Amino acid sequence: MRALCLLLMVILLLPSEVYAADFSMEANDFAAVLLKNTISNMEVSNKFIDVLNKASQQLSDPLFQNLWGVVYGAIVVSAINNEITSIVLDQVSKDQSLSVKVGLAFSYLGSNSSTVFGPMNASKGIAMIMKNETDVLGNHSYKYWGNETLLKAYARVVSEAFYKNIVFTTKLFKEFSKAWQ
Repeated sequence: MRALCLLLMVILLLPSEVYAADFSMEANDFAAVLLKNTISNMEVSNKFIDVLNKASQQLSDPLFQNLWGVVYGAIVVSAINNEITSIVLDQVSKDQSLSVKVGLAFSYLGSNSSTVFGPMNASKGIAMIMKNETDVLGNHSYKYWGNETLLKAYARVVSEAFYKNIVFTTKLFKEFSKAWQ
């Protein structure tokens, strides 16, 4: 999914004259860039959790208790957004030409699924990108930063994220009853 979102974002943001240019590169190099991006995004998330943990030790305010207010606010905004989306989808369902456009979009995607998603042998589409990511993870010549291989970096950041998220979640839920008094 992340590869599809990246592809769509690139296509939509490029000026039209760029489309005509020929572009080619090694699929493994593209896969390595995607993996580096994923690893760095996870590192940023881990560092943000570190910041919250450090801030909670230095603040006189009960940060983890107050984070429940942020959770509440996010749920409120999400509920309103769901209502807006429901109203729009209701309008789409009432307008035949709009419903047909949605149907045609899914039909087009479905009829081009082997191009977009790729076949089981991963010879094209998103499956090819993911297969190349698998190949790159096993290839020790691809480095994250310095001498750390992409596989070691990915394993490190996943284990750090797992640990830090468990600690964060535990601290957050320790303050649950105080937040709702």
